[in-house]
Amino acid sequence: MSERFLQNGDETRARWRDTSPLVAEIALMLALAYVVSFSLALHGAVLREGVLLGALALAACSAAYAVRRASESTRAIWWSVPLFCLALAGSEGSRLLTGHMDVSRGSRWLLAGAIMLVAYAVLALGALRSLAGSSLIGWSLGLIDSAMISLAVSAPWYLAFISPRIGDHGGSDLLPQLLVPVVAVVTLVLVWLSNRLVPKTEISSLVLIAAIGAGLVGSLLLGRYLLANGSLAPVHYALLATALLVVVAAELTGRSRRVRSRIRLSVGVARMAVVLVAFVAALAYAGLAFRRGDQSGGFAVTTAVSVLLVIRLLVQSLERHHHSARLEEALHEQEQLAVMDSLTGLYNRRFLDAELQLELDRGARSHAPVGVLLCDLDHFKQINDEYGHLVGDSVLREVARRLLNAVRNGDLVARYGGEEFVVLLPDGGKEKLREIGERCRLAFEIAPFELPGNQQAQVTISIGGACWPDDANFPRGLIGAADAALYRAKGAGRNQMRLSDGDADEASPSLAPLPASSSPPVETSQPTARSRLDLASSLETGAAGAKSVSAAAAQHENALIEQWAALVARALGLGEDAQRRCALAARYHDIGKSALPKAVLGKRGPLTIVEWELVKEHPEMGATLVELAPGLAEIGEIIREHHERFDGRGYPAGKRKEEISTEARIVSCCDAWEAMRSERSYAATKTTSEARAELLAGRGTQFDPEVVLAFLMFGEGDFAGAEKVLDDLSARAGIALPKEY
Repeated sequence: MSERFLQNGDETRARWRDTSPLVAEIALMLALAYVVSFSLALHGAVLREGVLLGALALAACSAAYAVRRASESTRAIWWSVPLFCLALAGSEGSRLLTGHMDVSRGSRWLLAGAIMLVAYAVLALGALRSLAGSSLIGWSLGLIDSAMISLAVSAPWYLAFISPRIGDHGGSDLLPQLLVPVVAVVTLVLVWLSNRLVPKTEISSLVLIAAIGAGLVGSLLLGRYLLANGSLAPVHYALLATALLVVVAAELTGRSRRVRSRIRLSVGVARMAVVLVAFVAALAYAGLAFRRGDQSGGFAVTTAVSVLLVIRLLVQSLERHHHSARLEEALHEQEQLAVMDSLTGLYNRRFLDAELQLELDRGARSHAPVGVLLCDLDHFKQINDEYGHLVGDSVLREVARRLLNAVRNGDLVARYGGEEFVVLLPDGGKEKLREIGERCRLAFEIAPFELPGNQQAQVTISIGGACWPDDANFPRGLIGAADAALYRAKGAGRNQMRLSDGDADEASPSLAPLPASSSPPVETSQPTARSRLDLASSLETGAAGAKSVSAAAAQHENALIEQWAALVARALGLGEDAQRRCALAARYHDIGKSALPKAVLGKRGPLTIVEWELVKEHPEMGATLVELAPGLAEIGEIIREHHERFDGRGYPAGKRKEEISTEARIVSCCDAWEAMRSERSYAATKTTSEARAELLAGRGTQFDPEVVLAFLMFGEGDFAGAEKVLDDLSARAGIALPKEY
């Protein structure tokens, strides 16, 4: 009862913290406005100036509360909004206070203008932080863009409006205040560009842009007041509108729905459009200056804008080079992931597949035996159940270290799956197998495994060995023979090493060789082979055609999702170019995840809203990376769309049906199947029937119905059967479906 009461109290406090105390803010600020206005009224000031100061203070408080509710993409801007509001209040307050002192008019406006410049500069820096992050190149591009916008706005503003009048109305002391509109325009553009970073924009962000626009109008009206004898009242009203719009935007932050613009421009395209508009505007004004006879002014504007454009092109080239380097690094990492086990650092089954076939080919030429040791930890499930999976992972890493120390330099150690490991021994006859196997087994007896909390555990291992050509004549048979020997070691009491007796082939007819690209074998009733037949068939698949053990070759030969995508494209009647694009996009579809934090990718359990927003950015990041690589630009749009849904509820752009390219719809289906059939940190592996049911249930919502039906035409991994079905369909219809690329 007490625990439930405490839990309810925590939830109530959390809801109170998430709810902005607007009523308290309004009461406090109204009291402050009353006090300030009364004090100012005693000195001859008008009431609206006090109300304006109170409204700006209220806006600052509301913005400070909104920071914690803001999304990651807009948080940097909302951090600067309270400072922006306080600086505006400081500018107005300093002008009022110095007006009651013996200070000249020019000095009053000099101080007020400098503070207002700081206000917009702070907000502009927040927008730049949102756009560029911590990238030095991003900051350089942002500052250059800001300079070009400033030049395009300030040149006509100064030469056409300020220069002819400033000498008669206070001189250069008014200049900081008169340059505020320029900085306000830059700030408005930067905040608008920052909203291009996300596919959907919160209504609160649009209201904040309107608030900055109201401030821009106020600065223009203030310039008219200073140089054209306008009224100060419209200025106060515009600043009051700024404060009230900031309050509304702050209250909507984190609560308003998101909207998607009809014409969706990426942030890169939007920035380039802004730069080109600024460049053309500056050149147009320079041309007008030349026509008026102002040669020096026109030349200065032309030179400045040209130099800025050249510098921007150089920095952008540097950025492209940086992205290319990141792409190269990401591709290298993908190649490593294709052949390495991320937990233990050992080679994985893909690499073992190609290497085992090569060693057998090499042994056939040199008449040298090849040995395989299949190692399985004893009672490893108890460690996971008693200490947790994190401790189990540390035990597996220690197992990998001990096996590496026990084998010879030329031997290969690979993680076979779960707590099973394979040692491949070139030139490994029976005696060498026995020697290395015993050495591996004894490596676990020399010292117990260290566990958290100063605890120890004695871990033992059972080993089965087989030798080519004595025990088998092909890779899968060799694995099957070692597997049978391992089960004999398990049955004899564990913590033992057994060698195959040479009759594995006769005892297990289901281990007959399969051609490459064959379907997985049917489950056998023999208990000694059943748990590993799928693994063995995976080792056999593609081994006959392996020519190299490089990461790229292993990835190409074993990336089933590529073959799925190409076959589905053929089944739908797409040409060879489309099939090739499907396969390439399937290979690199998740390359954008290399830029995501590892803590997010490997997190066990549900993601937070911020983490999910990060994950949803990986299609765009992946598309950006591949578009920089020669020959891969054509698959960028496919990668960008592969998480779109047929019903329009996908991301990043929310496209639906035919708006999504056919290749992207194919990759989406293949990616979903691969995800369901693989073990993930956030979900268990689904059976084939469960995965088929998921695809069928998602027709018309998540997936294209035609793509699903084409995908389910062939069995999992049965590529030869799929080709036969497509050839039969072609023969019956009297047409020639395009062959797989």
